[in-house]
Amino acid sequence: MKGKVAFIGSGPGDPELITVKAKKYIEEADVILYAGSLVNPEILNWAKRDAEIINTAELTHEEIVNIMIKKAKEGKLVARLKSGDFSIYGALNEELQAIKKEGIDYELIPGITAAIAAASSLGIELTLPRVSQTLIITRASASVPMEGSIKDYAPFLNKGASMVIYTGVHIIDKVVKELKEGGLSEDSPIAVVYKATWKGEEKIIKGTLKDIAEKVKKEKITRDAIIIVGKILTPEKFEFKSSAYDENHYTGFRVANQDKLKYFEARYSVDKIFAEEYLKELINAVKEGRGNEKELISKMEKVLSEGKINPKLRLEAEEIIAEKKRGLA
Repeated sequence: MKGKVAFIGSGPGDPELITVKAKKYIEEADVILYAGSLVNPEILNWAKRDAEIINTAELTHEEIVNIMIKKAKEGKLVARLKSGDFSIYGALNEELQAIKKEGIDYELIPGITAAIAAASSLGIELTLPRVSQTLIITRASASVPMEGSIKDYAPFLNKGASMVIYTGVHIIDKVVKELKEGGLSEDSPIAVVYKATWKGEEKIIKGTLKDIAEKVKKEKITRDAIIIVGKILTPEKFEFKSSAYDENHYTGFRVANQDKLKYFEARYSVDKIFAEEYLKELINAVKEGRGNEKELISKMEKVLSEGKINPKLRLEAEEIIAEKKRGLA
């Protein structure tokens, strides 16, 4: 039997937030390597009785990779459990490249990252219509070299962005200092979520740049926390609605109540398949006297020359054009 390595995002903490596919792999795995310092051990209850379970918390990268390669080459299914989702600070690349180099089959099963879980715990959106359309995911560090810093990205929070900071709660004073140096005021909202979705362990701390450090220290939180900064933390101050569901906004699946002509004109401009719908609205506009009649007639002629129109609708449009042109003569 050919071995395989499944890299699994095991979610933020609550075992019920793991994907169905991930659960299936855990149940079938011969070997499970999990980050004991971050992954909820309850997930291991799904492992089969004879599965070999290895806690990687005290292992080095080389040791972890060697185990995965050895077990997979023995024809075993190896489940590598990563906390949250491995695409966000998941140390995936170095392990995946080693597996690829050995020609071992692998699969990536994504999970819910801590940022998403923290937002749900706070009851907020990480993007908010007309308030924040950009999300910056970054991290803080006391010693690890990084390209760019919180200070570098902080100015964007005054230009419609929000920020999620990983691995920063243990140096909360530095985080706050860099945010201020980047242009944020002391009254800027900030929240810290410790062990998001972990039953009985989750803590939520809300504040401003002025008082958050003191609040975090009081709770003695030094790890396993997400920091969120931005106006999205105070959604009650904004009454904007998403345009995607506004009755006056048109999308590819819904026509705006007040302007079907505008909708189909936009659709037709990018896809001629909407020629008949657009032509019908042009005809209605002419009949109802909406808009500049000369311009509407010109657009009708253009659609007739470009689009695929059924004979009955074409005849109706041509008769209206002829009639209006006689009136304009």
